[in-house]
Amino acid sequence: MAKNRQKAEMTQLGLYGLAPFVFAAAALWLSPAIVPQHIALNFQQIALVYGAVIVAYLAGAGAGATLNPGQKLQESFIPGQLITLVGFAAIIPDSVFYLGDAWRHFIISILLGYLLLRDLAAVSAGVFPKWYGALRLRLTFWAVISLLLIMSRLLLWGYY
Repeated sequence: MAKNRQKAEMTQLGLYGLAPFVFAAAALWLSPAIVPQHIALNFQQIALVYGAVIVAYLAGAGAGATLNPGQKLQESFIPGQLITLVGFAAIIPDSVFYLGDAWRHFIISILLGYLLLRDLAAVSAGVFPKWYGALRLRLTFWAVISLLLIMSRLLLWGYY
């Protein structure tokens, strides 16, 4: 019973967690007709920072599994830490580290994809439950679709 409750809670929280990505994509594509462009651009910035936070969270969750003495994976602790640093680099302001907005979202998408593959390997090894792999696959799919929508709108507006 507790496993079903955990699965339901994680599914619900995961779906809620998609909201910043989906709202940002919707705001950008509804701009300028319904949402003013400057507000839509603020939403994409929120989605970018939120994406970096999610990357850091998922990298940390994997690090916790790596530290488990009974773990069945032979993964180093270092990739998760490097991923967190790359996610941080993606949100550094342009005045410090110039990288266009669309490319920043692309970096977050790639990091989410890598973390998905790592978590699916952990599911295969029995570190995480099977339902977690299916949940992560769906959530990552919709997050990356939202990020692709954000990137495409930014590129159409000339925000490389």
